[in-house]
Amino acid sequence: MLKVVLPVIVMLGIGYLCREKQIISREGIGGLQALVMNLALPANLFLNFYKMKIQPDTIVLPLTFFLVVVLGIFGGRLICRLLKQEDVYLPFFASGYEVGMLGYALLGILIGSGNISTFAMMGVGHDLAIFTVFFGLLKAAVGKSQTPAEILKGILTTPTLVAILSGLILGNTGIGALLGASAFGPVLDELLGFIAAPTGCVILVVIGYGLEFKGLDWSALLKVSVIRVVLQTLLALVVIGLFRMLGGIYGEFMTVISVILMFILPPSYIIPLYVEEEKQRIFYSSAVSMYTLLTIIGFTIIAGVLYL
Repeated sequence: MLKVVLPVIVMLGIGYLCREKQIISREGIGGLQALVMNLALPANLFLNFYKMKIQPDTIVLPLTFFLVVVLGIFGGRLICRLLKQEDVYLPFFASGYEVGMLGYALLGILIGSGNISTFAMMGVGHDLAIFTVFFGLLKAAVGKSQTPAEILKGILTTPTLVAILSGLILGNTGIGALLGASAFGPVLDELLGFIAAPTGCVILVVIGYGLEFKGLDWSALLKVSVIRVVLQTLLALVVIGLFRMLGGIYGEFMTVISVILMFILPPSYIIPLYVEEEKQRIFYSSAVSMYTLLTIIGFTIIAGVLYL
């Protein structure tokens, strides 16, 4: 279990120390994040998909998590009404997942970076929901609007989505299998693997750098976290029940682990960027940081169940 959990804790701690001791500037950590999200992680995702032929029934995976994000937003709004909460950002904190910056890193450490294709298929549906419904409603909540062109641009310029979709195209047309079987195939695999190698390590350093716990309103943070935990637990039970009913690939180990990990992830790290009020922005930055620690605790429990 320590082989799985300790690297996560250590890399988060290194990132935190890099900020506290000013070893890396904010511009430097932004460069590391851009390197991983634009090159290393897309290389890893493409490597997982370009020789793989996806079965038609796997369409349930992205469709399910598209609906989960949408239901999360409206479920969050319903809970806010029941609790008479006026915070327009809370429903968005209650929905969505930090798939790119944390999900792939944790799952890669847990089961190996070559086994993330099921999770990535879920991530496709999640990301499409984020760029369409989630962002559209979030911008509307702060008095802005999102044009169809902006939605399309967001989808087509997201490196992780482009990597997955291009890999799926090559895999399902047979081009990827032919390329993999050619003399150049092993060279390409080695190259992509080399580019992808630092993904998990660097992502965790970046996340650790951003963890902030000074001057927190613990009661308010606990309230929004409990709302998210309750809503995500209900959604997880529905999805797990659906997958158990479907059986087949939906009951396989990789699918179950991917589903559980998805539901314990923190909300998207970009939410604070859309919060206009300074006090609220600081609060939601802290809330995301605290929920990230809850995710690490959940990850440790999952690792303990698997390895003890």
